[in-house]
Amino acid sequence: MHLPNRLVFPLLALWLLCSISITAFAAPPNSRQLYERIRPSVVEVVTQNRANLGVSSVASGFVTHRKDWVITNYHAISDSIFEPDDNGLHVVSLDQGELKAEIIAVDIQNDLAILKVEQTLRVPLLELRETLPDRGESGYSMGKPGSYQHSIVTGTFNGVSDKTSTPLIIFSGAINGGMSGGPTLDGYGRVVGVNVATSTKYQLVGLAVPAEAVGQLIRRNTQQKIPSLDELRKDIARQVSAFNQQIVMRFDLPTHSVRRLGPFQVRGDISREQPCSAIRKDTPNDHYKRIDQRCDSSTSLYISDQQNAGHIVMGSFWFNSEKMSSHGLARLVEDQLTHLRNVKKSDGPTASWHCTEQRLRGRFDLPIQLNACRRAVEKLPGLFDFRFRYIPLVPGPDALLVAVSMSGFDDQSAKAILLKSMDSLSFTPKAAP
Repeated sequence: MHLPNRLVFPLLALWLLCSISITAFAAPPNSRQLYERIRPSVVEVVTQNRANLGVSSVASGFVTHRKDWVITNYHAISDSIFEPDDNGLHVVSLDQGELKAEIIAVDIQNDLAILKVEQTLRVPLLELRETLPDRGESGYSMGKPGSYQHSIVTGTFNGVSDKTSTPLIIFSGAINGGMSGGPTLDGYGRVVGVNVATSTKYQLVGLAVPAEAVGQLIRRNTQQKIPSLDELRKDIARQVSAFNQQIVMRFDLPTHSVRRLGPFQVRGDISREQPCSAIRKDTPNDHYKRIDQRCDSSTSLYISDQQNAGHIVMGSFWFNSEKMSSHGLARLVEDQLTHLRNVKKSDGPTASWHCTEQRLRGRFDLPIQLNACRRAVEKLPGLFDFRFRYIPLVPGPDALLVAVSMSGFDDQSAKAILLKSMDSLSFTPKAAP
């Protein structure tokens, strides 16, 4: 039957409108339907300890972009990078069982890793949604919590937390141990994030890495070649150095980050999220006053169970005594310095400490005695732990000792932070009566 043109176009428009309306207002699947659809694409990521044939860690992962690639958390697979002889990496799928896996790439700042599985997985690829969910939007988290079966958890998205080195999605759902690396989903089953942590202080507060970071990591790693462990470690060291440079750039805080301890001006808050703390330690019997200030950076990068990177602690110790001789006050400061620089020759997963002493000039030509110690971080070329201790050499009843500790820094960034700390230092002696 042939319809006249004046009827064809209105009917076509009505059909298109109905199709768009049905698509736009189609009800999202319920949790049971979503679980059945997504479950095959969610896997276990298992690190097996070869020494005792046991399991050292179990996490979750999911399949997207390629059917032989699995996305998971970096912290779940770090043992395989730094202790490869002791730890084997496997992926357990729903219908193909346990399969060997190798690491394609890592993003330590976003706690992400891409694994390549030895066989193509016969599962659907999950879709990434690289836009943040709205506050109040409903969603789901999937993974395998501990020894329990794979689970789906309902929750609500509540914005983004900026209290870490990278933004994390806040999800009011129970993300339990073992679900790390699994997908955080919107109501239609699209991946909006990767389960990464849960609050130890507040109930039902989970955190997820935004899917945009997953997409960026995939787009940066389109190569087919699996990198060697040395290449992976060099890339991790490069990422740490880039993170260090961000810390240096953020280190120039407003003037409220400078504080006074007696006649001295010293560096204050390292980060706005974690203000410095100070404790007065008056000791009348010993005839001197003392204030200890501690300033701590709020963020660091997880490298392994034995090593974090980008962490800074600054301590400033002010001593005042009208009754002690200059020699007695100097000995008091020297005792504190000896205690602070009492580092072991070899401890942890790093090399021995190497220390030097030097005299230099600070701001306003202030003479400073500097003790500097450095040790290499094992298996991460170009990264070191640092311990700096410096004392302004001033006359009178006041003395100051500043201690700066840095974990996992490159030389250039460590030097820049030390100089910024010393540049804050000044001394204003009391006016004569």
